[in-house]
Order: sequence, then structure tokens, then C-alpha cells
Amino acid sequence: MSSKKQPQAQPATAYLDRVRHIAAADTPGLRAVPTGFEFLDQAMGGWRTGLHLVAGAPGTGKSAFALHAAAAAARLDIPVLYVGIELELEQLVLRLLCREAGLDVRAALDGQLPADAVRAACEAHRATLDRIALLRAEPLLEVAALSKLARQAIEQSDAAAGLVIVDYLQVWAAGNRDFSEFRHEIAKLTTSLRHLAVELDSPVLALSSQTREAQGEPLLSSLEGTSDLEYTADSVTFLIQVERPARQDRYGAPDEAAAASRTISLNLRKNRFGETGSRVVRLLPATGAFEEDALPRSG
Repeated sequence: MSSKKQPQAQPATAYLDRVRHIAAADTPGLRAVPTGFEFLDQAMGGWRTGLHLVAGAPGTGKSAFALHAAAAAARLDIPVLYVGIELELEQLVLRLLCREAGLDVRAALDGQLPADAVRAACEAHRATLDRIALLRAEPLLEVAALSKLARQAIEQSDAAAGLVIVDYLQVWAAGNRDFSEFRHEIAKLTTSLRHLAVELDSPVLALSSQTREAQGEPLLSSLEGTSDLEYTADSVTFLIQVERPARQDRYGAPDEAAAASRTISLNLRKNRFGETGSRVVRLLPATGAFEEDALPRSG
């Protein structure tokens, strides 16, 4: 006979204690990790346990979005594991510090910031940065190893849940092919990441690229690699750069900050936890920060 462990079915009543803890207003605990965006928190309740994809064309702010989400969680004492596939961690920390302190990223990269300002920023945001664990991973990283690191981060913080961020999905899959086709590797990886989320009872946020033909369109079919992505993910958000209208008077009067920003539409196109929709935000490339409700319509 096979020694392989056989699956066991459980009656629905076996889960009632857990359901009561989730649903009842008088039970403490974290139901979801705040996203850092009011729109997404209202639509989904935050990053709930599951796999959340954020996709967009190059230059739409995917990594800035991920750092925004990491900082929003860390400021609330929620541990974050940020997995950068072949990324330079020093630059990630520099960008994170600049967005938190409102410092100019390019000036920081060029070594042009006043020393006192850098010291003050490091001290002021040390507690937030201490809750974000960074891992520079090779594409051969196994999800099982990631699971162990994420569990350690959660246990060391005494938190009930954490946030895992993968930057980004297709780079990881491209360097870790066990199958002959790229789509098979993407499907295997996304399924494993969703299993990881359930195992940790925590959200996993993964950045994704779009197919070249559909860049700039919030289409689920544009997720690069396989159609399995749109079915496996619990939510899919697209970052779409919005061209400025010819008539600026349709919006509030342009100011200096708006001129130095990118207008981004957050398009929530899949949401297992509620409604879909979109919201215009502003990305400030100088600091890497996002501002919500940046272009309210007048009249």
C-alpha cells in the first residue's frame, strides 16, 4: 500500500470557531493588511489572505507601488518580506527611505543630499524600515524556502499575519523553468504562491508584466505568461498611465507638483472580495510617493 498521506474531509462545523473569529465584531485580530490606498481598502477591505497581482507597462510605477504597500503595512507593525528577484537591495532601501522622508531619489543616487537630512531621515524611519525584511533572490529560489523565511518574519514579530511581496513574477519564472513552456512555469509558480498565502494566512502581492501588444490596457488577458494568472489570483490591479487631457480646465488648475508627476489610473479588474472599479492617483517620480485623489474633477 502507498505510504502517501491521504486527504481527509472535514465537516463544515469544524470551521465554525474560525469563522466566528473572522466575522464577529467582538473578536480581535487582523482581517486584512491595509494597502496604503483608500480606494483599494474600500473595494477589498485591504490585502486579504490570497494572491494579489499588480500589473502594468514599464514605467508605470509597479515597484513604487510595491514599496508604498510595504511601508503602509510596516507603519502598522505588520511584518513585510520583500523578495527582489535579481534586484539591488541598497537601491530598494534608498527608494523606500526617500519616499518615506520626501527626499529626492535622483539627488540621493547622485550623492547630492545634505548629510544632516540623510541622518535625520534614517533615524526618523528606522522603526518602519526594521519591519521590512529584504531578500535578493535568484530565479532558482524555491517557494518552500520563501515560505520558511516568511514564517520566521511573522513569528519574530509576534504578529498574526504578514505581507509577502514578489518583485517580480515573470523574472522569477523565466529563470526557473522545469517545463518546456514559459506558461507552464508561470502557472506552477502562481499556484504555489497562492498556496503559500493560504499556508501563512497572509496576503502575497506579486508584480506582473503585461504582454507587449496590450500594454496600457487594463485587460486580464494581457497578463504575461498564461491565462492561469487571471484565474489563480484573488485580485488583479492594473497601473495605467493616463495622458493629460488637452483641456486642463477639466481638472483643477495645474500646479508645480502636478507638472512634475505622472497621472496613474488604478484599475481593479478582478476582486474576489467585492466590487471592481478604478481611481486616479498621482505618482511623484522625484520621491516615489503616491498621492490619492490627486486630480479631482471640477464641476
